[in-house]
Amino acid sequence: MFNFFKKKKNDEKKVSIASPVNGKVVKLEEVPDPVFAEKMVGDGFAVIPSDGEVFAPVSGEVTLQPDGYHAIGIKTDEGIEVLVHFGLETVELKGDGFTPHVKVGDRVNKGDKVLSVDIEKIKDKVPSLITPCIVANLEANTLSEINFDANCGDEVQTVTIVE
Repeated sequence: MFNFFKKKKNDEKKVSIASPVNGKVVKLEEVPDPVFAEKMVGDGFAVIPSDGEVFAPVSGEVTLQPDGYHAIGIKTDEGIEVLVHFGLETVELKGDGFTPHVKVGDRVNKGDKVLSVDIEKIKDKVPSLITPCIVANLEANTLSEINFDANCGDEVQTVTIVE
């Protein structure tokens, strides 16, 4: 019969998520914090950073930036919410060692520098510098397999949006 209401495969929307930092890409389950490892805040990947420069993994609007500047949330035009959280328990540093380059409400493009972190200053004050990159509102959407060979700015995962 007619397939008027059937979605065409090529009508799918995809959002590419890039590595927000230089370093080694790992599974989220390797993050030594159950909130991230057990995907309580969403699914994604993590990066063991080799430096403290943080870049937007997606294009969109900055929707979250805690007072301590240790995390940033970006909402894409497609409605996907991506959270980058630099290090574990970095909220306790209250912004010491973090220099934001954007603020809530700013529009960023994938690859824009959003945060600088003084790794030497903070590395002995936190349990880990591992940096989770999470899709907070995955819901029925799906994530691709992780590209473990990605460098900063390279695609690590893709969200396929189900409408």
